[in-house]
Amino acid sequence: MGKKLGVVLGFLLINIFSFSLEIKENTVYGYQNNNILLKKYNRIVVTDPAVIETMYMLNAQDKIVGIAGTKNSKIWPYEETKKLLTVGNTAKPSLEKIIALQPDLVIVNGMSIGLADSLKSKNIPVLINDGTKDFKNILESIKIFGKLFDREKESENLYKESKEKLKILEERKKLKEIKGVILYSTNPMMGFSKESLPGQVLELIGVKNITDGLIGERPIISPEYLLSENPQIIMGAMSISSVKSIKEANPFIKNTIAGKNNNIFIVDSSKILRGSPRIFNTMEELKKEIENAKI
Repeated sequence: MGKKLGVVLGFLLINIFSFSLEIKENTVYGYQNNNILLKKYNRIVVTDPAVIETMYMLNAQDKIVGIAGTKNSKIWPYEETKKLLTVGNTAKPSLEKIIALQPDLVIVNGMSIGLADSLKSKNIPVLINDGTKDFKNILESIKIFGKLFDREKESENLYKESKEKLKILEERKKLKEIKGVILYSTNPMMGFSKESLPGQVLELIGVKNITDGLIGERPIISPEYLLSENPQIIMGAMSISSVKSIKEANPFIKNTIAGKNNNIFIVDSSKILRGSPRIFNTMEELKKEIENAKI
């Protein structure tokens, strides 16, 4: 009981003290205390895919004047975002292209601090978003983006809808323990830890992450450890493109419950790694898939 209580308290403390975006008085603070004035913005360049998706969910896509594309995945809604003007890719957006669009706000992710500094030197407001920590951050960012994009009514509705989905998922956790893992890679075999967003997804859909007994953000899973944990569900993400590649990478998988019952499937990485409200829909989908699986 004490151990379980400690885990719950730890999770709550993380949620309370790790907000990515925060409003203080008339200022919005982002990653590393980066800040902008709290007001409505109309010409926005976004290099963070999660924020692009959130803007569409808030019906604020008319505020977007440019985005950064992704190299290995698409940005939802795919048929719409492919029509948007690009300023390079998320790894290396073009400063010149961004400036040429005359934005009144640029939103970047936590990997673009250098770009943010360059934009600020040109007196262009820039917000650094790092909202992939946990579900609480995602929920809070909905309300803040609603204020910045002049979509407060839409953000309130999306916030309530997302929070309700979260509540239902929490209530539907099975008492029966199901073991599983979301793989980051197959060679070597590495899984997402419980601290990661995919790890938190597993917890909320009622799956005990087998990497809990390992150290590291993406710990290596040895054949011996895999067999000792004997997962009932195995999911592949990132560059893992097929169930076949998972089975071929580790012949021991066929000896696990997941392997014997063919409970191995691929998850779209963009759905479990991006801190947009779409993740709540993804968890509902995964929950149904697990409930229909042969355990």
